[in-house]
Amino acid sequence: MRKSNIFALGVLAVSAMAGMTSCNDDWTEEQYAHYISFKAPLDTDGNSVGVTTLYVPYTRYDENKNPRYGEEGLSSYQLPVIVSGSTNNDKNLTVHVAPSDTLPILNVERFSTREELWYKDMTSYANYPETLDIPSGKDIALLDIRFDFRNLDLSDRYVLPITVVDNNGAYGYLRNPRKNYATAMLRVLPYTTYSGQYQATNVKFYIVSGGVVDNEPGAMGTVDTYTVDENTVFFYAGTFDEQSLLRKNFKVYAQFIPYEEGGTRGTVKMWCDNPKMNFVQNKLATFTILEQDDEVQTYIMRRTVIVNDIDYMFDDYMSAPGTSITYSVQGNMAMERKLNTQMPEEDQIIF
Repeated sequence: MRKSNIFALGVLAVSAMAGMTSCNDDWTEEQYAHYISFKAPLDTDGNSVGVTTLYVPYTRYDENKNPRYGEEGLSSYQLPVIVSGSTNNDKNLTVHVAPSDTLPILNVERFSTREELWYKDMTSYANYPETLDIPSGKDIALLDIRFDFRNLDLSDRYVLPITVVDNNGAYGYLRNPRKNYATAMLRVLPYTTYSGQYQATNVKFYIVSGGVVDNEPGAMGTVDTYTVDENTVFFYAGTFDEQSLLRKNFKVYAQFIPYEEGGTRGTVKMWCDNPKMNFVQNKLATFTILEQDDEVQTYIMRRTVIVNDIDYMFDDYMSAPGTSITYSVQGNMAMERKLNTQMPEEDQIIF
């Protein structure tokens, strides 16, 4: 009995040593494997599942508040490129990047045949170098991407697809084999002081019949506004939103006009470029920007944009075939941004 126990213990010891050797081999293999990838985690909820949403200022300004690249509407973003592995990078690397051809696949997988919701390729509105140097001893470098947001119509949903090219290892590195690590699908949303998501529970919409406004209004939840230029945004009339297949037919522009240059109060002029909507702004809205430091966390600044006296009418001529319904929209809405003054503002913008 005792000899049997000794034999069994010996077998267990040999097995354990074999297992440890196997683990050590795997560890050694992992330690020296280096892959190139982007730091661009995919959205996991909301309207942008499967892409990475980035909020980039519509205009990149310098320290003197002048447009860094000469004009408004020109901006940039620095995309982190990472050498991953359990040891530091010990080689000088020249990483090659190029547009990815995977956007059509993403569109079909995500939206099937609903082409009105497909993402469009943003490559023609962006430029970046074809190579990026990562010196020995460094595990990260920044790919400088320049954007021209002028004339970009955000009623189309744009994505910039970029991929790492390794030429089967001929460039001296390998792209990360894990799905979505070596390809960045960047949904870039330019923002300004006025663009973003407004809380609109105080905005009501009424059905108008025979010139008479119904007494039982419907309630709005939020209103998303999208950048046109530094002082102009657009939103979708009534309850239309980004997920609506009809959204492009119901765009409403809103221009914020300060009473004085750089002022925090002014008027909001609204209009529409689709005559079929019969859009009418019954009176000018007004806006106020409030900035207040948090009483407890002094590094936090609360910026609130308030739009008062919203009052417009439009015809929904598409939701019910053969029928046009007139709506009156009235009320006030507000957007608050809680900004950490110790961090870049663009890292804190969420629509």
